[in-house]
Amino acid sequence: MRKPLHITASDRLRRMIASDPFREGDRLPTEPALAGEMGISRATLREALKQIESEGLIQRVHGVGTFIRAKRPAMNVSLSIPRSITTLIDSIGLLPGTSYMQVTTETVFPDDMDRLKVRPGSGVYRIERVRTANGQPVAYTIDIVPAWVMKRYPSREGNENFSLFIHLKTHCGVTLATSASSLTPLHGIRSVAEKLEIDPSSHILFFEGIDRTPDGLPVLQSREYFAPWIFRFSVQRNG
Repeated sequence: MRKPLHITASDRLRRMIASDPFREGDRLPTEPALAGEMGISRATLREALKQIESEGLIQRVHGVGTFIRAKRPAMNVSLSIPRSITTLIDSIGLLPGTSYMQVTTETVFPDDMDRLKVRPGSGVYRIERVRTANGQPVAYTIDIVPAWVMKRYPSREGNENFSLFIHLKTHCGVTLATSASSLTPLHGIRSVAEKLEIDPSSHILFFEGIDRTPDGLPVLQSREYFAPWIFRFSVQRNG
């Protein structure tokens, strides 16, 4: 029996990712270019991408592109760090700050509807920030919050630091449970590198996750890009 077209396409994508020219963290061609190269429709391509994304081979970042997450199966290792960037920076003895902040209201992006459990056409707040440690840019973040969650417009005075976690707790009555985020090294993202004031060829650590209330209700979707020097991982090995 002949395989469905999207299954054949996902097989071709796996072989492409495993080939020598590609490295982990590389960005794949755009969907129109990739669909044209493979001779398939964009709908078929999206089904194939969705399949290999579920296998952990790629990561799709809205508005940025599709990146190779792994060329082969990998071992999952759990790390525990503060969820709040303000708390994270403070925990390593540096002064947290916010050098840039932009808040916009928009209609929820189709890919985010299921993640945030909202209906088509629902409003969301998009909060874009550059976070600093001792005045040095260390993280560029994009947070998406459903409009029903945001009881008070997020704003700051002058150049003061802005913590979204504190805002949600203090002004919106939202308590967040412990969350899990995926961590992926990316490179070649010039627009993000410029915000972090690093070389465009540098690797950037990308976190993506959904924060929920203790009863499991999704209230925040975060995409966070970190300058590589801010993290130094210590691993305790047993045996």
